[in-house]
Order: sequence, then structure tokens, then C-alpha cells
Amino acid sequence: MNESSLVSVVIPVYQTEKYLWHCAQSVIGQSYKNIEIILVDDGSTDKSPGICDNLARMDGRVRVIHQENGGISSARNTGLRHARGEYVAFLDSDDFLHRHFIGYLLSLCRKHRAQLAACGLYRGSGGDFEGISMKGKSAVYSGKEAILSRRVKSGVVGKLYKRELFDGLAFPVSDHFNYEDEALIYKLLYRSGQVVVTKKPLYYYYQNPVSTTRKENHYKPTDFYEVLQERILFFEDKDRELYEYSYEYLCLNLMLFYFSCKRDPKNTNDMEELLWQYGLVYFKVLYNEVTPLKYKLMFTAFYQFPDACALIANRAGFPLKRWYEALKNAEKRLR
Repeated sequence: MNESSLVSVVIPVYQTEKYLWHCAQSVIGQSYKNIEIILVDDGSTDKSPGICDNLARMDGRVRVIHQENGGISSARNTGLRHARGEYVAFLDSDDFLHRHFIGYLLSLCRKHRAQLAACGLYRGSGGDFEGISMKGKSAVYSGKEAILSRRVKSGVVGKLYKRELFDGLAFPVSDHFNYEDEALIYKLLYRSGQVVVTKKPLYYYYQNPVSTTRKENHYKPTDFYEVLQERILFFEDKDRELYEYSYEYLCLNLMLFYFSCKRDPKNTNDMEELLWQYGLVYFKVLYNEVTPLKYKLMFTAFYQFPDACALIANRAGFPLKRWYEALKNAEKRLR
């Protein structure tokens, strides 16, 4: 494969001494070699800073930046400022990559002249990652089509970007903000001329219960609502379909947010207020032209019976796919 394009991999590091070596080695061992690995030590107090420095001594492609703790957005922004690659990818320091992650996504970008390529994520721990099937089809979209496809996850990891997509953009930095990915990904997709999405699981999301990025957080509806309202305003004067879809996206996330709150025994959010906010959005979605009927049926079921829906969705081992299948069948019967 032609390796003329430099690819920057930005890894924010904070208190992940147990996983950092494996994470970095998964990038060092990529089949595509023309890479730079930017480790941003975000004020770690464990052994992570020393591990970063040792990795840099072992491989000249590794660069280390030590900074005071500012959070994951601050660390990613630092990495972006120092990135020299034509393409950039983000990796959390307790996750790891398939050895062909960069090479395969870059080949898709080149083949389809895409500015963004996204792969499947595999979640697990320990031996869960052994024997994963690499089967998975790819699809090509315009930036708008990618958003409306509902196939591109909101996280910034598991994707390869043309570096220029980030011109003038940055992750929002706050001492209380938890939705930095949501605040940026739709803008990156909207800027993209072409987007390639593959189902191949090339990014491995390690479910570490004690990680700073994985720990149970107590949900903050003001932040959550703010960033999705910002998305609505962004598209209001740009594109009617994306504007309407943004209401659907807010409606869906308010519903899932309610499920999460009901699942959390330490939840302190005002659930009645959350349902009131949902009601305002629900009626906007009910009459829009973008939202599929099966989604409207799902939203209506939640609007009528929120606690029953939350109970079903949160029941251990409940097969959510059956719920969606039931909605599809109901949609067909109503046509």
C-alpha cells in the first residue's frame, strides 16, 4: 500500500497505567507504518507519565506531551494542535486497535475520495476480543446522508479523519461537560464531502469499570440538553431535513437518558422535568417528515408509558432487538 500520507494518532492519557502499554503497542504495531503517535499525558499521578516516556524512547514515531490535568477535551485539543498528519485518529488509552485499523480505513478514504471513514466498535473485556469476525460490508454516503443514515456513532473514536475537517473547530473544554463528542461529530460529518462506513470491527472498546472514561457518572441533563439544542440551532438555517432529524435525535437521547436515570440508584435528576422536556420535543418529531414510522411508534410508546418502557429496556438480558423487530412489524401492518 502507498504510505505517502502521514497519519496522526492522538491518545489522551490519564491514570491508565494498567492498559496504556497494550493500547500504544496496538498503534505501534499497525500494518501501516507512516504514523505519528501523540501521547498527551493529562496530569496523570500514576505510572502513566513514565510509560509514555519509555514508549517515546523505544519508537521515534511516539511523541509525548505532559500537561496539567484539563480533561479529555483539553488533551485531544492539545494533540490536534501538535498533529502533523494529513489524517488523524483518536484512541482512548484503555482501548486498542486492530492492526489494520489505519491501513484499511485509509484505503477506503482513498478509494472513495472520502474525508471521513468509520468502522465498527467491539465492546468487551479480557478474552472477549479473541476470534472476532472481520466480516462487514461498507457503504459510502455524502456527509448529510451519513447523518441521516443513523449508522454513524457519535463518538470520535473508531474513525479516521482528514485533518482539515478540524480547521476552526475544537472540543469544548469544561470542568463539568461530558458530551464533547456529541458537540463536534455532527459538524465533522456535515463538513465531509464523502463518508465511508464499514461494519468491520477494527476498534476495540475495553470495558474497564474503574477507568476515568468508563466510570458510572451521574447524568447532567443541562449539559446534555444544551449540546443537542445547539445541534438543532446549527442546522436550523442550513438544511430542513437535518434540522428535523436533530429533533428526532434529541427525542431519542432524552428517552435513553431517562432509561439511564431509572437504572441508576444514585440518580438525583428531576424525572418529571425530563419527561416534560421530552413531551415538548415529542410533538415536534411526531409531525416531521424525516423520522421513520417505527421510530414514531417507539417514541409514542415511551410518551404514553415511560416507566414501563424503562423497566423493559433495563431488564437484565432483555433482547432489545426484538423490540425493534416488533416496531418494524407494527409499521408494516399500519402501511
